[in-house]
Amino acid sequence: MKDMGITSAIGKTVVTKGVNVIWENRQYLEMYWKTKIWKFSKMKIRFSISGLYKIKIPDSNNYLVVLNRRIENQLQPVGGAYKRYGDESLFNSWSYAPDNKKNGLDVDKTSNEDLRFTVLGKNVLDVLKWFDKGQERETEPRREFKEELLDTGIMDFSLFSHFNHRHIRRYSKNLIWSDYFNCYEILVFDVFELLPNEEQKEALRKIAKQPLDLSKGYAVVSCDDIEQLRLVRDGRQLARIGQHTKLLINKTF
Repeated sequence: MKDMGITSAIGKTVVTKGVNVIWENRQYLEMYWKTKIWKFSKMKIRFSISGLYKIKIPDSNNYLVVLNRRIENQLQPVGGAYKRYGDESLFNSWSYAPDNKKNGLDVDKTSNEDLRFTVLGKNVLDVLKWFDKGQERETEPRREFKEELLDTGIMDFSLFSHFNHRHIRRYSKNLIWSDYFNCYEILVFDVFELLPNEEQKEALRKIAKQPLDLSKGYAVVSCDDIEQLRLVRDGRQLARIGQHTKLLINKTF
């Protein structure tokens, strides 16, 4: 009887652990079913994988955002698609195709090697595993910070060429239909928070005090502006705010 009790206890432990593993990996299992077995396996799935910066003006609930370089009159967080490195063989084995005008943002000199691409659905999990390893790709959006804020003169290069940040969240939307790109997408966003020193804090305060002028390529927007996804002044909408900007205020979209 004692042996039976031990066996029963072990069995319950194994079952409990099994249930926990299944629960913890439910999203993986759901993705496995959809992309390896169900209808998505033979579809082209678009990936867009980006890193963003949360740049909060000190002592306020306002945020520095920039104009999108591709989408007219849209403000959004500093950052953008990561770039990949390495040879083409692995990506080619996934039936990889770069963005194009039909189902993406196309590719130019600036966006070459961006992590915006399509693969055959059955390879989606392989892409996600590759991304999680952090090899042969950018792992933070410092390049975009330099291009969008320092090279443009929005921020002083001498003050912000070196800065600290921390990774605060990863957010993804899996296998959602995009009317804009006419395909199913997987969107992944890493959000980093700028950790300014005292001198950098003062520089951010000065930027926030500047008169609004979108021709300079940036704006300081409030939490309410982000919630409403639009920049409005004196009853007039001046710009849209991209949906993913909500990630800066701990919201989803």
